Amino acid sequence: MNTPNDLFSGEFSPEHIAVLQKTKIDERLTGPLLTNIETLIETIGTGIQTTSAYFALPQRVLVELNEAMVEPLPHDLKRPQLRSFPTLMGLFMLLRGSGLAVGETKPKRMVLIDPFMLEQWRSLTATERYFNLMACCLCEASWDCVGLQSRRNTGLTDEIRDLYLNLRKPIVVLSDDPCGIFRGTERLVVACLLHLFGWIRLEFDAKPKPGSAASVRRIERTGFGDAMFVATRNFQAFRNEKTDSLHGKLQPIFPAWTKTLTRSEPEFREGDHVFKVSIGKIWRRILAPADADLEQLADEILTAFRFDDDHLYQFELRDAAGKSITIGGPYMDDVSHFAEEMRIGEVPLAIDESMVFHYDFGDDWLFKVTLEAVNEGNASKLKVIEKSGRSPKQYEQY
Repeated sequence: MNTPNDLFSGEFSPEHIAVLQKTKIDERLTGPLLTNIETLIETIGTGIQTTSAYFALPQRVLVELNEAMVEPLPHDLKRPQLRSFPTLMGLFMLLRGSGLAVGETKPKRMVLIDPFMLEQWRSLTATERYFNLMACCLCEASWDCVGLQSRRNTGLTDEIRDLYLNLRKPIVVLSDDPCGIFRGTERLVVACLLHLFGWIRLEFDAKPKPGSAASVRRIERTGFGDAMFVATRNFQAFRNEKTDSLHGKLQPIFPAWTKTLTRSEPEFREGDHVFKVSIGKIWRRILAPADADLEQLADEILTAFRFDDDHLYQFELRDAAGKSITIGGPYMDDVSHFAEEMRIGEVPLAIDESMVFHYDFGDDWLFKVTLEAVNEGNASKLKVIEKSGRSPKQYEQY
């Protein structure tokens, strides 16, 4: 078993490679990941209706899903939330991050398994499924899809590193978690994911406290997990590492990993887009052609509300995987996209879904921009087609 110093500063050695090469991966090894993820895929199937803004699993299915896991979490919860079951939350994040689970708003709001992605998934071997999910965990998963604030753009490598910093011994026995290893939901979810992947082994209390879920009482690092941590450790320094980079590093050790999941790309949406832009009870309805860009939409919003245009702005929304993205105006830094480069028909916003137009980062004007409809037509320019309420004063009068 590696020492703590080896985990964070040691080389990826022939001994590590040997541990990985002798590891067999199937539906139950190295952990219960593949069996549990298959249960979740089959349960979600063609759709589960949800009221969640994040298309999260609804409360009514959580207890039954927990019981269907290979290792159900003991609990005494009457009205559990998704975060009450960290294994389910972690698996759901993998499904969203990989593109297997998507949200739809019509005819009802629901989360479902994308047929295109499911067909790819069914063509993968157990080894390929395992490492595609691991790549998602390291590079693509986002807390945004479960309503928590992401620490970085994508991937859980920072959180994995933080957890390992607290696992200085091969076995850690907890007594009401005095060291604060599980200070928040995020670290417990990451620990459950690493248990599913076989990097660590968790033991929970057999009997939970009244009104609570069972707590972790013991954590054991595995030789496989130590080797995988060292192999992927350098990914923690880079924000642009993707699945193909991980594949290039690990495929020589696991030659059975030949296929990677390719997310379905959204089609350009033709037609005239109708947005309802509101701030409080005041609103404007704007018609926008698909070929117009978001910079033009920003200008039209400001004109419609009689605001000047000499401040920074950005659009804030979630993409198909539930990840938060920002689309910035001129002079913005550290944004996912730029408004002048994204056309209306490319915006990953479902009908009846909203994004935020955040204008003037000093006064913080937050406009809710809801896509109400996409109609046949080819308007020549953006225009206000309906309005309600007097525009607010942009600046306070002193």
